Amino acid sequence: MNEPVEVPICPIALEALPPMARRAVDPASPVPARLMAARGMAPMQPRELVTAQFVLTFDADPKVRETAEKALTNLDARIANSVLVDPQLSVHVLDYLATALALRDGDIERILLNNSTPDRAYIYVAEICSEHVSEIIANNQARLLKAPEIARALTKNPNARKATVDRVIDFLVRSSIVLDDSMEFERALLRLTGEERMRMADEVDLPAEYLEGYAEDDDNGEQRLIEDEGEGAEEDEGKKKSLEMLLRNMSTGQKVAFATKGNKSVRKRLMTDANRVVAMSAITSPAITETEIAEAARSRVVNTEVIQYISNQKDFTKNYQIRLSLVQNPKTHVAKAMAMVSTLQKRDIKQLAVNKSVPSPIRSLAMKMRKTGDGSAG
Repeated sequence: MNEPVEVPICPIALEALPPMARRAVDPASPVPARLMAARGMAPMQPRELVTAQFVLTFDADPKVRETAEKALTNLDARIANSVLVDPQLSVHVLDYLATALALRDGDIERILLNNSTPDRAYIYVAEICSEHVSEIIANNQARLLKAPEIARALTKNPNARKATVDRVIDFLVRSSIVLDDSMEFERALLRLTGEERMRMADEVDLPAEYLEGYAEDDDNGEQRLIEDEGEGAEEDEGKKKSLEMLLRNMSTGQKVAFATKGNKSVRKRLMTDANRVVAMSAITSPAITETEIAEAARSRVVNTEVIQYISNQKDFTKNYQIRLSLVQNPKTHVAKAMAMVSTLQKRDIKQLAVNKSVPSPIRSLAMKMRKTGDGSAG
């Protein structure tokens, strides 16, 4: 014996319907009457009729439900032309129709141009729509700003042109909106010039005392530059806790802006962020110095992506100390580190050969080179 199907509760209350539609969908009405309405054959205005059909997709009778679902999936063109652009159509009905008609370009275009269409409908359609519809979605900047998850859905759509997706993401990134766990957003961020990064960050309200070059009044009322602590100096615990509290309440986009405009302490902290986009924003900040890069190369707590980025930049690895730090850092890809060992001075290769904190392949290679006398001149 088949288990009865549990029907979800309709989000539109019976009492909210106009009288004729209410009678057509009332569970107390005869099944044949409800079937007529489900087929779209009840004498009602298009908006009321489509709303009644939507309500009947929640009917207790499976035949009524299936009939209503089929009718809405194959919505008559004349009714579609009238009802899909109607801003007074229920958001629940628009959401349902967006799913049912997602692959009917003409109909879905009308739904997307209806200001009452909910964001979740855009997100659903963006992932499966045609190239033509993806362009319509990409051009709706107001909606993208309101619901950035639409952009993530577009990245999953095989029909969307790469140039279109890149344009959408570049627009959001320049608006300081960055989605977590998205390589597309990270690539867009790295495409920005230093000037573009600063313009993006200027749009975000950030605490001035943590910004690069922030000045405050001294005891004599004169301005003095607040500089970061010298290397090896202890950071003020109160300021450190304050920074952590600020970061706790920041979105990814705000952290990216903070990494761009923040001072050395901010960059140092954000390079350890678990979110690779945030960490990469810190290491690629226009304000970062070679000293900070060398410090990051030595660090065992920065995000692994930071180490990989440094190791792939020829301008950085020209610096001997950075190169040596990367070889000694277990977060560096072993193959990359091994390629650098041969560029090290003999005294450093000797130390690597006995350093148990470096990966064993690096230590073994250093031992071998030490025995054969390989290595650059000291």
